[in-house]
Amino acid sequence: MLLNIAEACAWIGSLRRFGIKPGLERVRHALSNLGNPERNLRFYHVAGTNGKGSVCQMLATLLTASGRRTGLYTSPGLGGFNGRMSIDGEPISEGALAEYATRVRSATESQMQDPLTEFEILTIISLLYFRDAGVEAVVWETGLGGRYDATNVVQPVVTAITNVTYDHVEILGPTIVDIASDKAGIIKPGIPVVTAAVDDAYRVIERVAKSQRAPLIRIGCDAVFATTGTQGSGQLGTYRGLFRDAAGVKLGLFGEHQAQNAGVALAMYELGEGRIAENKWHKALDSLASVRWPLRFEVFRDGHRPIVIDGAHNPDAALQLSKSLTKFGRSLAPCGWNMVVGVFADKDVRQMLPHVLPLAAQVIVCKPDHPRGAEPHVIAEEMRKLRPELRLTVEPEIDAAVRKALQTDSLPIAIWGNLHMAEAARKTITTLGLDYWM
Repeated sequence: MLLNIAEACAWIGSLRRFGIKPGLERVRHALSNLGNPERNLRFYHVAGTNGKGSVCQMLATLLTASGRRTGLYTSPGLGGFNGRMSIDGEPISEGALAEYATRVRSATESQMQDPLTEFEILTIISLLYFRDAGVEAVVWETGLGGRYDATNVVQPVVTAITNVTYDHVEILGPTIVDIASDKAGIIKPGIPVVTAAVDDAYRVIERVAKSQRAPLIRIGCDAVFATTGTQGSGQLGTYRGLFRDAAGVKLGLFGEHQAQNAGVALAMYELGEGRIAENKWHKALDSLASVRWPLRFEVFRDGHRPIVIDGAHNPDAALQLSKSLTKFGRSLAPCGWNMVVGVFADKDVRQMLPHVLPLAAQVIVCKPDHPRGAEPHVIAEEMRKLRPELRLTVEPEIDAAVRKALQTDSLPIAIWGNLHMAEAARKTITTLGLDYWM
């Protein structure tokens, strides 16, 4: 019986209770029952701690601008399960999602003794969807780690590991070497790998690449994207690439880390497309100005003040956010930021706060509407330890916290802490009809 969209989403969501299960055999078995849709697709596989989503969005935009029918699979995405898979920027329709969920449930019923997880099911659905739609390229983001991630059942044409920092240590291991080793599990024999990783993480990736005889491209050395200025909520830069160079490139995404991400995306694009014709190259570069990636230093406007929404949820992401807020707010936030902050209890908030809290003029602490959401009073106490003089308000409801920030004086607003909270805050912002900062 064909599921409707509500039934399909309820079924997929019910699988969340199975959590994260290492290993690829369940996915491979299910794909075999469904005719192995992954075998005739062309994948650009992206792993890393931070920046994966931004790289994937830029790369998908480059490929679409070049005339490639391009599938994009990311996690998490706006708009529920539909937002995680799209073709040329258009999310899967509710009808198609329900149809594929029905097919996958029927094909995986035999695995009830070892049921698939929510992420594994979504991965399989996306492969069927992309195969049936005849996409020419798939930009393919890992969910967590690399080696045992459900996305690692494919054979890519190029891979990337954006960077490696501390996150999900309870699953990937306690050290950078452990985490890098897991992410390096996506490296395939002879397949080029691009990375912006540094230090111990880079050395792990380099060793694995050598053992797999996979050409290694290091961002900052073999390919470089350097910022030359800012323009609105974006930035300008130059690219020194593998086969081509370019000046005056505009990125729609802001921050030094996004310049690095652009380098990863462009290097992957060059490797996958080969020596690109002049007109196609410039058309692809021009497309980067239009890239928007929700919840990654996304800037809205409330009159003359900016509202920044960022899903920073670990120490390195918090560091990058602080750099971007400082650079973006030089003339816009001379008195500091009014911050709305909500974090998960299992994140290292004590390492996150010192990066961003010094930029705050005042803070409203809320609670993500999620079982992992940290109690706002607990987070407020951590903030008081760092800055006893800081004006702090606790407003547990995200919608109420955002509205209070908008009603409080004229300070620019920064909303951050994790993607789940940031998405809920974004819904309030868009409901109020606020436009992008240009």
